Amino acid sequence: MDAVPLPEDRYLGVIANPAPGKIRSHDVAGLPILIDPVSTAEELCTRIDTAADTARARVAGDPLRAVEYDRARIAAEQFAAAGYQGDVPPMVAAWAINGRTPREAADDILHEAAQYTAALIVLRETRLAAKEQVRALMDAGEVEQAQQVVDQTVAAIEAAVAGVGNAEP
Repeated sequence: MDAVPLPEDRYLGVIANPAPGKIRSHDVAGLPILIDPVSTAEELCTRIDTAADTARARVAGDPLRAVEYDRARIAAEQFAAAGYQGDVPPMVAAWAINGRTPREAADDILHEAAQYTAALIVLRETRLAAKEQVRALMDAGEVEQAQQVVDQTVAAIEAAVAGVGNAEP
């Protein structure tokens, strides 16, 4: 690798007089930069888990609401499987309001449940894959790249739940 001249302002800000609480790393051109310190891969993985937990909470609200939504999904599936005939399950009837027929309520519940399930799958796949990537990068000493993976993953997690359930688009 060829030597790259270090601009004086970069030398003064990063080498000679680094900001307190920062650690030295390098950018893609190999020049020194200051970054926030990270103690462990688990700390970075915790940031990913926290983002996923927050995203799930934005979609479903509290955990008991998630249980309520799942029970409504089960009732709607049973009602649909019965050809929308017979007694309307209470969880479906509760949504058959404001002019919605029981069939429309069941279909709406199933549509929302499918979106929620799809978002959960994306969250799980994204979260677990990113954590493995972060651990591998940290094991290789690639702290800056690991932090970039975390930032990209947090953005992907937020995008995955936009407009789903209770989450604002």
